[in-house]
Amino acid sequence: MRGYGRRTLALSVVVGLIGLVGPSSATAATQIGETFTPNLTDGNVTEIQSGSPASQYAAPVPGGVITSWSFQASASPPPQLKFKVARQVAGNDFRIVGEEGPHAPTAGVLNTYPAQIAVQAGDVIGLFFDGIGHGTRSASGYTIRYVGGDQPPGTTATFGGLSTGFQLDVSAILEPDADNDGFGDETQDACPADPALQEAPCDRIAPDTTITGQPKAKTKKKSATFSFTSSEAGSTFECSLNGAPFTSCTSPLTVKGKKGKNNFKVRATDSAGNVDPTPASVDWKVKKKKR
Repeated sequence: MRGYGRRTLALSVVVGLIGLVGPSSATAATQIGETFTPNLTDGNVTEIQSGSPASQYAAPVPGGVITSWSFQASASPPPQLKFKVARQVAGNDFRIVGEEGPHAPTAGVLNTYPAQIAVQAGDVIGLFFDGIGHGTRSASGYTIRYVGGDQPPGTTATFGGLSTGFQLDVSAILEPDADNDGFGDETQDACPADPALQEAPCDRIAPDTTITGQPKAKTKKKSATFSFTSSEAGSTFECSLNGAPFTSCTSPLTVKGKKGKNNFKVRATDSAGNVDPTPASVDWKVKKKKR
């Protein structure tokens, strides 16, 4: 055990902050923090890495989402862990803005867990240790702040415990969040340009249907041929004659009109399933043949 005492040690496990909320400036996933085979730490404390060389435990850019976190377990890991993200309010007061867990880490291996925590620049990462185990090491230039108990999200607490020269065994992957929807762009969001969509297909724009060939406005022929196209390649079409239900069709299409007024409509559906809400339409008239 290190020289600052069991309780001090436990809480000192603060993981550096990951600043990540707001419009993302990052262009690729970034690791913050570091994992290593740790030494003994106390239990029932929440620790954050409030200081680290080159802000190693802090978000390097504004905006982002933590999509996973890791803890290197020794042969005697803590019984349970929770990952924490904290935001400085004032002085030593920090608000817990996110957590993931609890987990019982597997001894002797790198334990990695998925997460989805949106953060802002300046937020820091940390851990809650439920029970004594290994979680920190001596390291120059690092500072851990801690407070007793499991501090839940939304709670602001004074992290009055201070341990200098100790590093927390925790890292996290921070992904950009281009549309600021709370999903990491690389592994969680298939539609990073649209905050309303996270799964493919991302296209929500309906195609526009155009009739390119049609009969004369007045004709004596009941048979009429129509050609049509879509503004989006790969679209399929549905047609309707004189108010009948839309059915699948292809261009060109020949239909048989009736004497008098007729109407033909066609609508395109793109590969994402978007249907043209305003079908292209043509009216024409079949005149009686003179005897």
